[in-house]
Amino acid sequence: MLITLMSIGTAFGLMNNSYSCVPSQQCDVIFSYVYSYDNEIEKDVGHVYAWIATCKYTIKVSVCNAYPCYEAYINYTIKNIGNMKAHIDKITIDNPNLEALEISITNHECTWIAPNEKINGQLTVHVLQEAQQNHTYKFEIKIDLSCAELQHPRTIGFWNHQFQVALDHKGTAQVDPNTLETLLNQISPQSQAFEFTDPRKQKFQQALAILNPDFKANMKDKLKAQLLALWLNYMSGWTNGYKVNSMTAYEIIQGSENALLNHQTNKYEYWKNMCDGFNNLGE
Repeated sequence: MLITLMSIGTAFGLMNNSYSCVPSQQCDVIFSYVYSYDNEIEKDVGHVYAWIATCKYTIKVSVCNAYPCYEAYINYTIKNIGNMKAHIDKITIDNPNLEALEISITNHECTWIAPNEKINGQLTVHVLQEAQQNHTYKFEIKIDLSCAELQHPRTIGFWNHQFQVALDHKGTAQVDPNTLETLLNQISPQSQAFEFTDPRKQKFQQALAILNPDFKANMKDKLKAQLLALWLNYMSGWTNGYKVNSMTAYEIIQGSENALLNHQTNKYEYWKNMCDGFNNLGE
């Protein structure tokens, strides 16, 4: 039996949901690696081959001399080579030969992939009893993407300005007061360092006082200032895809709060610098 599975055409729908081998200059996700193998143990009959097409948006696979119950496995890597964060909305397998081939793939639906990020997956092809001999089967897998500019962490100065404007100071805000209050309300029950339970104006005054300590402030207050800014970035979703010294924003938040909770004064400056570094990643 010869079964050739050609053109696993994984075309990525960009902002207009079109499918093409023409890469977008901003939103660009490709296959960067592929490896194929099968479940052959004793019989040396079936063979599977997989390769990435020239445009890198398609994986092509051929399975030769296969028989019922033969399985082929394709390990692959998807990489975001663009400068925009991409969201995998939906994966569609277009298999017109359901009676002959059973195809499954790793679920990547509702997954964000940041610039330079890689996601590994696996595709499995199972040959059914009804498969015809000397026949070529074709199918394709499409991945729909939504693209958005990659949000980045904001500095402590940015958050200072948002609360100042919310308290009727001069300037133009980028985060509205309702959102600021929501962020503080979300931080309060999750943080051991901060509690915002007063009416809105008092909450904003409290947050601003933390974010803007006196220039003679001790290291604890400096740590709390950068930590609150990092919390605000984290709750805003602006830390996704970023790391400092291989640590995520939440890991740095946990380390900082643990140091404060346990009065580890010798670690205050370290965690202050970690928070500061993360908050300045967008600069």
